Amino acid sequence: MRGFMSVMLVLIVIGIAVAGWFYSPEGSVISGNSREHNSGGDCVHPGYGELNAHVLNLTEENVSLHVGESAEITGAVEGKAFFVGNETCQYSGNATLRAYLGPEYTKDSWSYVSGKLRSVEGLKVRIDPSGIALEPGKTVPFTLKVTPERTGTYYLYAVAFSDAGWRSWAVVRINVS
Repeated sequence: MRGFMSVMLVLIVIGIAVAGWFYSPEGSVISGNSREHNSGGDCVHPGYGELNAHVLNLTEENVSLHVGESAEITGAVEGKAFFVGNETCQYSGNATLRAYLGPEYTKDSWSYVSGKLRSVEGLKVRIDPSGIALEPGKTVPFTLKVTPERTGTYYLYAVAFSDAGWRSWAVVRINVS
């Protein structure tokens, strides 16, 4: 019985230590190596920063071009709502838009996707605007201007990095002949 009580005491201490690792007394949630501050409620989306927020959308999924021919692909970032328990929260804040090349198929996990993304080669890409201020309930449009330099098939990722911690991405297939 004494051995059982010792094991239980050790498990309780470990449980308290683990809980202390994830929650600080100020109401900050620690997720991996990032911190999101809960100011005025529990509006930290489950998987916040790790899962695709699905607020960045592109109007095209496939674009066919010839070398030197340009295309403009429109997109938008939406300040849409998400729910945590009974609380309604909104995606908002300043975000930076960047372009990368990546795999044909994507997942909703940033830790998976980020390891597959690489610098854009073979395409000239300009994002306008490259920085946005997203307000709750509003939509901010942007344009990807793509000019191919070489033939091939490219999977172009548009990624929004928010100062608030969320990330969102979408992919368009660029076929160049």
